[in-house]
Amino acid sequence: MSTPYHLEVFRNKNSRLFINYSGIKDGIADENLKFNIYATNENGIPIFTEQLSIHEVRALYNHLNAISVISDGAEHSSKFIETTDEINVLIQKFEQDDLETISLFLQKFESDDKIKGLLLSLDKIEIENLRGAFHHKYMKEEILILEKLIELELSNKITTEIDNYPELIKYKAGQPEKIFQNWIENNLWVFGVEYVNQHDARKIALFSEGDLLMESVDGFLDLIELKRPKHILLKYDDSHNCHYPHNDLSIVIGQSLFYLQKLSEYKLNLEKEYKTKVLMPRVKIIIGVSNEFDDAQFHCLKMINSGLNSIQIISYSDLVKFGQMLINTYEKYNISS
Repeated sequence: MSTPYHLEVFRNKNSRLFINYSGIKDGIADENLKFNIYATNENGIPIFTEQLSIHEVRALYNHLNAISVISDGAEHSSKFIETTDEINVLIQKFEQDDLETISLFLQKFESDDKIKGLLLSLDKIEIENLRGAFHHKYMKEEILILEKLIELELSNKITTEIDNYPELIKYKAGQPEKIFQNWIENNLWVFGVEYVNQHDARKIALFSEGDLLMESVDGFLDLIELKRPKHILLKYDDSHNCHYPHNDLSIVIGQSLFYLQKLSEYKLNLEKEYKTKVLMPRVKIIIGVSNEFDDAQFHCLKMINSGLNSIQIISYSDLVKFGQMLINTYEKYNISS
């Protein structure tokens, strides 16, 4: 008899009813599982005993699962659900907001049946937490992918080396610009809740393949202009002891000014095409890296952004920071809520 699997389920002044599992090894039940039912009188003398095989246990489970039972403290009923210790621990971790542990356990599920069983055993709040855990895990993985893509780009090996990293293959393309475009198009969450929709900018001859036409929360159109992380942002002027825009940055700023002019000229066509509004459009330039900038370089970039009307320069390092801030905010909210 294995004490952890022994339970007294009924007792009165004349008799006691017990159930007991056997044939369980290392906490795992297989085809050798036996379900023992026996009763004794008040003096412990056996009245009857019976043993169910795994097939009979399954038949009992299926019969019980056909009805619903109100659990303690619940306001609505739920099915009898077959769960494992992993699922039980996972549910406990939902209450503790331990997203790392949730992700670890989710990775152990090897069949759709286990996932379905898990979801059936959760209430609406727990399902929302599960959805959040998946998204949290996804965001963390995607930021790590972006950091790796930037690293490969700066080493001038991105189009060839990307094949060596299975997690990066989904963003593979023949041109570096397209690789980063693929990542951004699949991870618009990195901009927070600023944008609700992406339109196909290539329908309008004005835009190039690397341009993303975005619809903001308030229904207006913005343009995201994508350049490569390896492009240089600033140069240093020894004679004046200051930084100024590098040619790579100056060219794309000029291009963005041209786009702003054309957006105004094409206003009616764009509004008709996309059923949105074109009023004071903005251009976000994603270019270069700034993770090794000193205070003087950050100050210069801040001044450039401040002096530009409707144009914002964002480095790929900034995108990584944006993502990490969203992840940290998510974790902080879930821990404190």
